Amino acid sequence: MEGIYSMIKFKKHIVGLVSIIFAVSAGACANSDIAVNRSVASDKPVFETQKNITLDWTQIRDDAEEQFNDKTMYPMSDYIDMAFKESENKVLLIWSLSNDISDDEALAYGNEYIRAINDYAATQDFSIKKSSETSYGGLFDRYDLEVQLFRADDIMEDSKYIVNQIIKAGTNTNLELQNKKGDK
Repeated sequence: MEGIYSMIKFKKHIVGLVSIIFAVSAGACANSDIAVNRSVASDKPVFETQKNITLDWTQIRDDAEEQFNDKTMYPMSDYIDMAFKESENKVLLIWSLSNDISDDEALAYGNEYIRAINDYAATQDFSIKKSSETSYGGLFDRYDLEVQLFRADDIMEDSKYIVNQIIKAGTNTNLELQNKKGDK
């Protein structure tokens, strides 16, 4: 019986030794393929607020499309669109919504959309104040905001839009219904 326990102990030591050798060699191989250029200063993360950050509007748009076109989160969403009009210092947010959406639901969706766009921008430029319950955020202290919310059937008739509004930079004006239709 003692011989069996000795053999089991011996095998455990062999397995342990092989595991250690494998781990060391795997680590050595993994490190050999990594080339790090320590001479480039931009490789270091920057945690301080920077000036003159250029926002990546394509990334902001992609993030917004992923969030607001998700039917599990926003079942009344048809599609969103947005544009940055640099020459006008304006951000345009467009959201086509289900024909069944109520005015109140549309306003809630619109407010979430505005705040999310600000917060996506704030992840790129730390100097942009995040949105809150009382503020659309720092992005819209810098840029005018044009918001168009409409039911899918009304896309070609801007006089029927739920919201068709320009909010001047820094005003945090609430979204207002263009035409009150009552809740459905």
